Amino acid sequence: MDIERKVVWTIKKYSLMKKTDKVVVALSGGKDSTSVLYILKKLGYNVEGLMIDLYLGEWSEIHRRNMERFCLENEVPLTVVDLKKEIGQGICFVKAVLAKKKGLTGCTVCGVIKKWVLNRWARKLKADVIVTGHNLDDEAQNVLMNYLKGNVELGIGMGPATGHGKVEGFIQRVKPLFFVPEGEVRKYAQEKNFDILYDRCPCALGTYRVDTRGWMRENMTDEAKRDVVDGFMARSAGIRDKNLDVREIMKCEVCGEVCRGKVCKFCEIVRCV
Repeated sequence: MDIERKVVWTIKKYSLMKKTDKVVVALSGGKDSTSVLYILKKLGYNVEGLMIDLYLGEWSEIHRRNMERFCLENEVPLTVVDLKKEIGQGICFVKAVLAKKKGLTGCTVCGVIKKWVLNRWARKLKADVIVTGHNLDDEAQNVLMNYLKGNVELGIGMGPATGHGKVEGFIQRVKPLFFVPEGEVRKYAQEKNFDILYDRCPCALGTYRVDTRGWMRENMTDEAKRDVVDGFMARSAGIRDKNLDVREIMKCEVCGEVCRGKVCKFCEIVRCV
């Protein structure tokens, strides 16, 4: 099954979106988000691009120019969020301060910030769903990382559709590339001659995810990755069915965003900057 048919199958199997939905694709500028935007547009979905300018120097500038050109050529509306205007600083400054104050890794900080910004802006754009470019390798990494860290419960909601579902104020996040190996996405993007960078984030060095990715690349086949993901999803479904994940959905007392406690992760770690 080729990548486009896998996307069609995943959307249908997990009811990720409808042709009448307004679909906002979170664009990083890399192969995954560019490919999924292209495929969804080709399939006839009502897509828009949403990109965060993280201010990672030339790397961010090149990605932004590439996506502006790509969206123009493919007649896709694009919104670029200026992170400095949104939170007052670029990502490098925020990560440096939080690493010193709270000992948090750059990837953790970046992930929290991006989720917060994407939900706010997808809501402003009146999106029905937010599409991310997470692929099979990403998901297998999450399973292994959570297991090795003893945080298996963090993945209970794992699947092609994640988050809080129909909760007011939260835009459902979906992952059409959920079952597509990273290698297949790379091959697809190269065959389509997408004018993009294939370099990884310049800040993703020496992290637990980078180490996990390297180990998987050397020791796991695509079939093994699929087995890991399928196995975990089957087990976590049983837990959800027993209603063991009963954390209350709330609104952050600081910013008003949907969260699992009185204060959301963004405000908990970032507002101190």
